[in-house]
Order: sequence, then C-alpha cells, then structure tokens
Amino acid sequence: MASSRHKTSGNSVAEDMITYVAVGKDVKDCKSILSWALQTSGGSRICIIHVHKPAKLFPLGNLLTERKVTERLETGKQNMNAIMEEYLLFCQQKGVHAQTLTIEMDSIRKGILKLIFEHGIRKLVIGSTSANHYRRKVELGSKKAKHLCKTAPESCQVQVICKGHLIFTREASATDTETGQSNLNRSWSGPPGSNNSGGSPVIEYSDFSKFRSNTVGGNRTTALAALVDPLQERSKELSSPMSPRGSSYSASSPTREVEITLNSWKDRNCNALQDSRSLSPAAAMDYSRNSSTLELAPSVLQQSPRLISSSSNISTSSNGAQNVVAQDAENQRDISIEELRISREQETSLESQIAELQKERDELQMERDHALKEAEGLKRKREGSNGQIFELPEFSLSKIAEATQGFNESQKIGQGGYGNIYIGCLQTEVAVKVLHSQGSQGSQEFQTEVGVLGEWRHPNLVKLIGSCPEAFALIYEYLPNGSLEDRLKCKAKSPPLSWQTRLRIAIDLCSILVYLHSSTRPRTIVHGDLKPANILLDSNFVCKLSDFGICRVLSRDQTSSDSVTLSYNTVPKGTLPYLDPEFLQSGILTVKSDVYSFGIILLQLLTGKSPPYSIVDEVNSALLADKFESLLDPSAGRWPFEVAQPLAKLALLCSHKNRRRRPDLGSGVLQELELLRDLTGGS
Repeated sequence: MASSRHKTSGNSVAEDMITYVAVGKDVKDCKSILSWALQTSGGSRICIIHVHKPAKLFPLGNLLTERKVTERLETGKQNMNAIMEEYLLFCQQKGVHAQTLTIEMDSIRKGILKLIFEHGIRKLVIGSTSANHYRRKVELGSKKAKHLCKTAPESCQVQVICKGHLIFTREASATDTETGQSNLNRSWSGPPGSNNSGGSPVIEYSDFSKFRSNTVGGNRTTALAALVDPLQERSKELSSPMSPRGSSYSASSPTREVEITLNSWKDRNCNALQDSRSLSPAAAMDYSRNSSTLELAPSVLQQSPRLISSSSNISTSSNGAQNVVAQDAENQRDISIEELRISREQETSLESQIAELQKERDELQMERDHALKEAEGLKRKREGSNGQIFELPEFSLSKIAEATQGFNESQKIGQGGYGNIYIGCLQTEVAVKVLHSQGSQGSQEFQTEVGVLGEWRHPNLVKLIGSCPEAFALIYEYLPNGSLEDRLKCKAKSPPLSWQTRLRIAIDLCSILVYLHSSTRPRTIVHGDLKPANILLDSNFVCKLSDFGICRVLSRDQTSSDSVTLSYNTVPKGTLPYLDPEFLQSGILTVKSDVYSFGIILLQLLTGKSPPYSIVDEVNSALLADKFESLLDPSAGRWPFEVAQPLAKLALLCSHKNRRRRPDLGSGVLQELELLRDLTGGS
C-alpha cells in the first residue's frame, strides 16, 4: 500500500501557484533539475516530490529476522528523509522556501502519476538521462520521462530537464490553461487526509488501469461497467431512505424528469447532439439506439445512473428540494462524462505505447542481428590482422604540441615514473600522456597500451582516442574527476566519496576485470598494476580503468578452458601493497594476481586507509574482535552494517595469500556485490 507525506519549509500557498519538481536519490545529479526549476519558477512556490522505493530484502546466507527487516526498512526511510532535508537545504541556500511531498511505491513512474492525480498537479518538472551512446539510434529522453509525458493528464504541464537544460515541454491543454483549473481535478478528493465534501466519488488510478486493459481487449462495455459500478453504488446510497439526501425525498411528491446532457462527448457526433435539456429520457434512449456513431451510448445508458435517469415519481416538499435534486444529478452527469473522456484518452495513450514498444522491439531485433554479423566480421578480421581491430588515428607532434600549448606546465594534470599527463583540446577536451622515451621501456609500454586499448571496448575501460608515435604520446578521453586515489584523499578539497558511490565503483571495477579475464575469448588480459591511481572517474563518478603499460596478454589454446591455468613468467612489476605476494615471490602472473589487488582496493574503499599497508591483518583482527565498525571511513557516511561486513569478508577472501583460495570474479563476486547494492535499494 503506497503512502505519501507532505513536508514544508515555509507557509503553504494555493495549489495553482506551485511548481512540482521530481527528484531521485542522487542529490548531486538532481540538483541541476532543481536549480533550473528555481531559476525559472517565476515567483511560484516549489514543491519537491520523491518516490521512495523500499529496499529489496535479499537474505545473504541466513534468513532475515523480523527485527532486521524492520531495521532495514527504517534505515531506508531515514536515508530518504536525509535526502529530502538536503534538497530543502539547497533551496534555502538559493533563498527559496520549498516544501516536500514523498510517496512509497515500488514503481517510480506509477508513484509520480499517483501524486499527479491525488494532488491535482498542473506543472511538473522531471529529469531525463542523456542519450544512450552505445545505441546507433539516439533518442531524446529516458523511458520514464516519455511515459510521464504520455500518461499524465492534459491538465498537467510536463517539462523535461537534462543536464540542467530544458529539452522538452508538454504543454497543458488550452482549456485548462485558460480557466486556471483542470476538469479532472474536480473529480478528485484532494490530498490524503482531506475531506471529500463535494459528494463525488473518489477515482483511484487503479480504476483507470483496469478500464484500459479491458478496452484494449475489445470489450468496451464490460470495461465501462467496471468504471461505472462504484457510481451505481453511489446512486443507491442517494436513493436510500437511510442516506442524508434520501431522507429529504417523499414518495408522495409530484413527479419530475431528471434531464441529461451528452454534448460533452466532443469526439463522437458532437454536432449531431442537441441540448439534451430539451429531450425527455425516452427520447434520449431512442436517439442513442438509432445513432451509428455513438457506439458506447446503449451500454452506458443501461449501466450508469449518472448518464441515464428514467421518469420517476419524486416527491418534493418545496422548490428548494427540487433544486437540490437537479443540481446533484447535473454534478453526477458532469463527473461521468469527464471520467469517460479521461478513460478514452488513456486508452488511446496505451494503444500508442503498445505500438511504440512493438516498433522498438523490431528495431532492437534488427540491431541484434546487425551486431551478430558485425561480431562475426570482427572475429574474422582478428584472425587475419593479428588482433588489431580498431583503426586509431595518429596525430603529429606539432598537432599535440598545439593542443597542449607547447606542453605548458599550466596544462600538466599528472606526472609519475611513466611520464607526464597534460590536458589539451582536439575538438574536445583530451588527456595527453607522454611516456619517457629513454631506452626501450617507453616504446614497449606505448605499443602495449595501443595494442590493448585499440582492441578492447567496455564502458568501464578508458577510451583511447589516438596516438602520436613520434613522441610516444597517448591521447585519451578527459575524465574531470581524476583518479580514485585523489578522491579518497580529497585532493584539491574535493568532497569525500559517499559509501553508495564507493560501492558502485567496486561494482564497476569488478565488471571490467570480469570482461578482461573472460574465458570466452582466445586471449585474456591481466592488468598487473591495479591500484586507485589507475582507476579514473568521469563526471558521474563512473569507474574507468587505465594504464595498461605493463599488462600481459595470456593466450589460450583450443583445449584450455580454465583461466587459472593461464600464466606468464616475468620479472615482478607493480605497486606495493597492491602486488600479489605469490607473484612477487615466484614471478608467475595469473588473473588471480588482479583478484588480490581488487581485494585490497575494496578494503581501502571501506576504511579510507592510504597507503593500505597491513590492511588485511587489521580488518581481519577487527572482525574477530567485533570492532570492525571502528575501522570504517566516517567521511563516507554511515555504512549499513549489513553491507559493510559482507563486503569486508569478500575483500579478505579476494586478498588471500594463497592464490588458489581466491574466488573467481565472474562466478560469484560480481553477483554478490550487486546483491549488496540491491539490498540498499540502489540501482
């Protein structure tokens, strides 16, 4: 059962002066939406709305007790309250007093629609994700935004914001804009807890869902009956001697005819219907039977007491009583006509959505077929081109120098034993890494990185744009949030990473390692130097693995299927304390060497300890002494214990000194990390 709460930081005002802004859990991303609304509100009040999705309760190992279930649900609500307080504080900093409106529901789309209907929202601002860069067909806006633009009532203006810019506006209907109020709003009871003093039945959103599903099946009469049933009950209540209104009627009063009007059905024989006030009920019945265009009239007139009233002997003791009866019948008629109009609009919208989904399914089918053909072609190309699949552009030294202002010191954004990194501009912002050219080391690392990043593509792999062989320079996409190491140290006074962001980085990093270690390809990549300095973050803190200069490509023969058997004998290279102790001792490199480094990074994300020397022993001892919480990094916020403890145990398993005891990232670790994310309601 969904529930909604309304909280304000200022005095309430009229509903038609409020701009409603839909926000999510990621405050950093949604602040651009809220900021746009504050700047363009034109003096109207701001109401921040949020749909809270309860945490999914997946037990890890043992069944969840009732107390733990309650604690987790309460933690989710507390997190939601903290998020809304942060939005209110942001508004106060902008000099605006805002109010909040929250609802708990499993579906964000349905939650926002329910708030629109329940509170008569007439102006809604929502956010939309950017276009999908991995699809050939770029579409404007997210599915959630498109769904709301199609299903929201005509009385509601919907504005869609992407990265702080207005990308689409669905205006409210002209009638509603001119009159200043929505016809739909008159049939709703108002916010939860208010009294329905209008005497009209309250329409729940689920009623319209049932009506749409029935009408799509072709049985419109049955669907309309489902909508009209509660109206019939209301009619019986009004005619009952025990009802407040029924008590004012008398069986001995003079008769009168309750008249009806059908001319609100503008989409069907609008010009043919005359003012029904001049028609008797019998004449209206005859007209509806003879009309070929008004196909719903017979079933409606048979079932809905709001659309049909037969001549009856109604006794009135005064002219005032007659006016009450006439007004009540007219109100019910208007409500019924409005309900039918809304139902038809929603039916049309649903049919349009079905057609769009079918079209999208066909397009996806074509894309899949094309991708399969393309993959087959790449496979053949790999077999005939020694692994080089993507043609990377090469830039001249003069072009690189021009892009970095002559390798100016002011353009330098990083340096190390490998060389220097500069920010530059080649139509877009890029990062230029210039390797040391002394001896063969720079040339070897240059060739290795070009070979690996020129062949593999993944969302969590840094993108290599081009190269400059003349200067041993590599040109990458520019990632504004720098390295994970800098963010954990809060370099340049950057804000600390939240525990939610750290968990997401762990999942991203595990995902790219599973891809590189995959046993489905004839070749496997072992990074060999996995550490926070080589993990870069884009503007949304999405993890991008970089620096493949000392990586190793392990080839598999036709008979081998176990990635653990793949190894490479070499002089140990890497960075302590992330270096696999078995590799350091034996010089044998395997994918389990990357698993060890991954475990150390997990422990560092939990504790914030840098450099993480002896971190394995410290965490292990703290867990045994039941003092693990004291090791958690407080700057990340309050870690949920049911997430932090399993994550620490998983990290210790990955960083086991014995290589054979370390788990395979692709057959359990990634799934466990995703379960921990889902446990907290993350996405």
